[in-house]
Amino acid sequence: MPDTTRQHTAAEAIRAHAILALGFSLAVNILFFASPLYMMQLYGRVLDSRSLETLASLSAMLLLVLIAMAAADAARGRLLARAAARLERHLGGAPQPAGQSEAGRLRDLGMLRGMLADTAATTLCDAPFTLFFLFALFLIHPLLGLVATAGAAVILGAVLVARWSGRRREASIAASEAGARALAETLDRDRGELEAIGALPNLQQRLAAALAEESALRREAGEAAAGLGAFNRMVRMLAHGAALATGAILTLEGLMAPAAMLASAILAGRALGPIEALPGALRQAGAARAALCRLEEAGPAPAHAAPARTGAGAAVSLSRAMVLPKGAARPALRGIALEIAAGETIAVLGPAGSGKSALARVLAGCLPLAGGQLRVAGVDPASLDPVDRARLIGWMGQEPALYPGTVAENIASFAEAPFAEVAAAAEAAGIRALIEDLPGGFAARTGAAGGEVPPGLRQRIALARALFGRPQLVILDQPTSLADAEGEVAALNALRALKEAGTTVIVISHKPVLASFADRILMMKDGMIEHFEPRDRIIGTMRRRTIGAVGTGGEMARGAAQ
Repeated sequence: MPDTTRQHTAAEAIRAHAILALGFSLAVNILFFASPLYMMQLYGRVLDSRSLETLASLSAMLLLVLIAMAAADAARGRLLARAAARLERHLGGAPQPAGQSEAGRLRDLGMLRGMLADTAATTLCDAPFTLFFLFALFLIHPLLGLVATAGAAVILGAVLVARWSGRRREASIAASEAGARALAETLDRDRGELEAIGALPNLQQRLAAALAEESALRREAGEAAAGLGAFNRMVRMLAHGAALATGAILTLEGLMAPAAMLASAILAGRALGPIEALPGALRQAGAARAALCRLEEAGPAPAHAAPARTGAGAAVSLSRAMVLPKGAARPALRGIALEIAAGETIAVLGPAGSGKSALARVLAGCLPLAGGQLRVAGVDPASLDPVDRARLIGWMGQEPALYPGTVAENIASFAEAPFAEVAAAAEAAGIRALIEDLPGGFAARTGAAGGEVPPGLRQRIALARALFGRPQLVILDQPTSLADAEGEVAALNALRALKEAGTTVIVISHKPVLASFADRILMMKDGMIEHFEPRDRIIGTMRRRTIGAVGTGGEMARGAAQ
């Protein structure tokens, strides 16, 4: 549901600008009456009196009024542009709505900015003042008012019918665009893997078909908009001509002066102008309203205060944990419950697909639970501010990535931090000397703006990032999967130092040497805990199983030989 508090705040952010913009719109539309009044005075005074002095005076007055109207129009435009910037700052600095990507938020902000700073906003500001000009036409003569009102009613009726009939088409376009965008992002993200499994050409064809479908829908919408625009222009010109014809008849009948006939034609054109431009403005306004609703959707739950830093490790409690990945047929974790004491070192073992990485991501707070409860140092990591969560939990995923920036910025997660803290994290990961040997040292560029970093070095920088700030809980998923012998030694030294410092450590690895540091070993199978016991007991059980398997194999071999 939309957050009504945030909706109220967003409206408050631009309310003053909107009120002032409407005030300047009133001034612009009132000052427009100077043009038809000038024409009426030319016919009524200048042509009759043949006075050049009167013409000069009237022309000077018209010039001053037009300058004032232009100033009011410019002020309105500046106010709307400032309202767009203010709303963009307000919504851009708010917490990211749940389920919305940063790219999607930027698109929505751009849509709002474009609507407020474009002609759509001025059209919507001018549309209500159509009633002023229609009322003025009624004052000149009721027949003129009726002709212009009939034209406005026909145009407005066509706009409403088009909006009503086009809603389904717009929904289809939005759904098609979202599907094509999601598929394109998948192709960009997983291109290598899709090539390896032979799915890339098929998905590219599917993307082409989705784009063709979206193009056809947009073509239909464009054709409908073009037809509506042509119809509205025809009606406006007919109404304008009808107003002139009505004025001519009234003039011939002696019921109206010739100057009033020309003035009424100008007023009729001004009255119908905003109505003709209304369809495009309403389309932009509808898209902007949808973008505002997406931006104002309830974001993450309010962040709680981070637990106090005690210098000791963080206790971990997980109860009835259930994780169901999107699109998966079965849960990755099924009712897991465990308790880890502060300062313990836990090794998580198990075959591929047993749920080890899912467990690590849940404990790090980056994978939501479908059921159950997690507490780290007494708080739910998902309820913490991301910065506070990173200070509490050091996380290194199975496939660590570096982002555009410097090595130092990646280690500090792009936070403003003293160089001494960055260097200390690099030292703890045993990588400081390697970083200093890079061109630029800690200022070396990574990611899109810099050179490619070798996988082993990237993993070790990610280890330094996990150790940055001395978190109370450190979770490492396959920390030596890309490392050479030197990297493995550095990772082992880092684990030893964490254990000696009393930090709670959870490490996932297939290598027995990492399990040798553990106080307890957690064995997983099919998303459930198979064993969670002290290290020596688990290792003894594994040895007995191995010896039994070898003995059974030997008996079978001897029987076959006999």
